[in-house]
Amino acid sequence: MNYLLSFVALLISFLVWRALKIWQAYQKMGHIPGFFTLFEATTVIGALLPSTSWNLGLSFTWKRKEYLYLQRKSEIIAIFPVLWGEANVYHCSPEVLRQVKSVNADFQKLDEGRGPMSLMGPNVVASEGEDWKRQRRITTPAFNQNSYRSVWEETTRTYNEMVKHEGWGTEKEAFVPDVTVYTRKFALLIIASVGFGLPLDWSEPRYDSRGVMSREEVITQVSMNILPRFILPWWIYLALPIKSLRAIDTAFKRIEVLLRTMINTRVDEIRKGISYNEDFDDHIKDVFGRLVAAQLREGEKLTLSDREIIGNSFIMLFAGHETTAFTLAATLALLAVNEEEQEKAYQHIKKTLPDDRSPTFDDYDSLSIVLACFYEALRMYPAAYMSLRQANEDTSLTIPSMKRPGEIERITVKKGTTVINDFVGMAYNERVYPEAEKFMPSRWYGTNVERIIGFGYGPRTCLGMKFATTEATCFLTLLLREWRIEAVFENEETQQEWQKRVLNPTLFTTLTLDKVPLRFVKRY
Repeated sequence: MNYLLSFVALLISFLVWRALKIWQAYQKMGHIPGFFTLFEATTVIGALLPSTSWNLGLSFTWKRKEYLYLQRKSEIIAIFPVLWGEANVYHCSPEVLRQVKSVNADFQKLDEGRGPMSLMGPNVVASEGEDWKRQRRITTPAFNQNSYRSVWEETTRTYNEMVKHEGWGTEKEAFVPDVTVYTRKFALLIIASVGFGLPLDWSEPRYDSRGVMSREEVITQVSMNILPRFILPWWIYLALPIKSLRAIDTAFKRIEVLLRTMINTRVDEIRKGISYNEDFDDHIKDVFGRLVAAQLREGEKLTLSDREIIGNSFIMLFAGHETTAFTLAATLALLAVNEEEQEKAYQHIKKTLPDDRSPTFDDYDSLSIVLACFYEALRMYPAAYMSLRQANEDTSLTIPSMKRPGEIERITVKKGTTVINDFVGMAYNERVYPEAEKFMPSRWYGTNVERIIGFGYGPRTCLGMKFATTEATCFLTLLLREWRIEAVFENEETQQEWQKRVLNPTLFTTLTLDKVPLRFVKRY
């Protein structure tokens, strides 16, 4: 009986506490249209439970993208969790995004959002304020025209190696059970080589004969398991004899050892070059090497510590691998079911590259329609599907009115409120992108890059944007020039049914596609 009374007392206390939290949140955000749910979507409970009428689930912005904001006739909404989590504000407005992420905005990243990104050390993505400015000034020069030229050359080399190893060179067609396997491997080899000066072999097995992970597998495990590594305590990896957990633990330990060893090796190489009066800026081709070099410049005030170099390298692995890989997979899938757009891209390639000459980095700007296909896939399937900011002060946001088109509304966001930039909502905002459900690369013909919200906005636009678009343009040009891409249907499946089944993403650390079966048919 005593246990029962204690339980009832705790339950009542919990419900009173939650009622007070909801009331306080409503006092702060009740002027913003919204609705209630049991659990906040970004909490562990809310994310793990499926998306239903009573629980949003982490994928609710995708599942409800056609009507989430239309229901409340507002591009900014408030969500009040009844049982767990903080009330947040979501929006689907690029205009609000610009206000929240502008240079002098009274918003900052949340500590809990920065945690996973700083798992292996401070870095330009997870930092704020003066620390961010310092890291941005140091890391930006590492991404330059020499880097992008190297990306193009390495992409060409890796593509040819892939075709040769897979035996496609002599085949009329190639069945690809899951193209994401290939794009993930491809993106990993490019970031390893150009990002870190670690050329990997396409044919290298994941594990050697002794069961030791290859460097490719180490990088793959690290980039795919940021959230589990951050959430799970250290003792879990020792206590539970689960193979996948042991693999994660091993990969994270090995990547840190690898990066520290690489730093020491590069320091020795660069110092030797300096002693011979070599121009090491021109000599070093990979991004990692340039970060180390910045540390050694005589009299340089702005440098990165070893820990910061490791932290920024970790972010490069994550951002340069998973996001590029899945956007490439989405591009190929969308071209497969939009044959007219694929033909436009192919004819554009033929016109840009007459006489079947090999494309070079100097052709990048001319291959605009190929890049537009990549941009449109990124819009429809934004890998970074949301970002969080917290208001430091009471702030008035201006937002286009959904109730009165053409007019502007002012919404006050109170200090301490979390604003979630919903990139899925923005991507399918009909005001911004008419016929948003359609794959229309022409949206991006001659576009201003500021419209490409998939790479962020303003001063915090992704440093690797040109790195990714160079890789994508080269890869797609080489592939589309040689192969026609076709969807592989099941039984009597229609094109619409295939698209609904296959292009149904999973939202977790990033927005990803699970399995994309395609067929490559040789062009003659």
